[in-house]
Amino acid sequence: MASSTSSIQSASRLALGELPTALEPAGRLGAAIGAAGLLTKRDDLAGLPYGGNKVRKLEYLLADARSRGCDAVVTFGAAGSNHALATAIYARQAGFDCHAVLTDQVPTPWVANTLRWHCLLGTRITTAAGFVESQAEAARLKAAHPSGPGRLYEVPWGGSSPLGSLGFVDAAGELAGQLAAQGVTGPVRVYLPCGTMGSVAGLLAGVARARLPVTVVGVKVVPQNVVDAAAVLRLAADTCRLLPAGTAPSPDELAARLEFRPEFAGEGYAIPTPAGQEAVALARDLAGMKLDTTYSGKALACLVADARSGRLAGATPVFWQTWNSRPYPAGLADADVDRLPEPFRKFLG
Repeated sequence: MASSTSSIQSASRLALGELPTALEPAGRLGAAIGAAGLLTKRDDLAGLPYGGNKVRKLEYLLADARSRGCDAVVTFGAAGSNHALATAIYARQAGFDCHAVLTDQVPTPWVANTLRWHCLLGTRITTAAGFVESQAEAARLKAAHPSGPGRLYEVPWGGSSPLGSLGFVDAAGELAGQLAAQGVTGPVRVYLPCGTMGSVAGLLAGVARARLPVTVVGVKVVPQNVVDAAAVLRLAADTCRLLPAGTAPSPDELAARLEFRPEFAGEGYAIPTPAGQEAVALARDLAGMKLDTTYSGKALACLVADARSGRLAGATPVFWQTWNSRPYPAGLADADVDRLPEPFRKFLG
């Protein structure tokens, strides 16, 4: 797998993605909700065989793992975590073994197939009760790693670290070129879900660095109190410290471009909301897009509400499609699910 040097700093990237992703009009959906000029950024197709927003982060993180001489990675998430699955897929492609420390969650239509795909990949899944227990399990796995603890690379929750967030600084450059090519010069509002915050923080750092007239609307999708506007701004500022001297935006420039929206999260992680379910149906019926009710549906619900309230007047809205829409692999039904930890077999039905 090819490695290249990033255009924004000295760190390397692994070429994992199918990039740049398209910026496409969604005219029927926009007309239906009152969002003239609605565009969609198709990160659902960001990689093969698996798209979504995690691919951009993994290009930096797996390159870092390789540069450190690691032979395996460990990451974290809920049972149906898109991030954990994306990490397992691309770690395998890059020649790493993969451990995933996963926590319980409410059932969704996608958890079973996510776990079956892990079984096809041979992901080494262990369970944990929560964040603290997950970190303790990672420490145990490192201590027991056959080639030494230093060769088991820790990929953070959601891939969201300053290094991983550089993938979305790159994405801001993509967006700038695509908006210019389409003749968009006025204010732009970009909507995307905010869970572990790396995508929002990286995009924020990138649009502020490029001095784009873009507001990044981060739509909260998790219940944790640690996910808020201040935390996004801290991660964006930490990401900026990895940029070349003299190119990083100031804290005020970051803050001026962030709009943090907590009101669409609902009752908890992966628990659908009526607004999110409506948004998923609208995207399916009017734009042919596959969304989920955990992340992308809640982000689109925010955009829909803003369109209907008139909040988008004078701005070009962009919906950033962060959820994978690539098909499941053949043979999923034949996956050896006996390798799953017992607590997760309940998701298989």
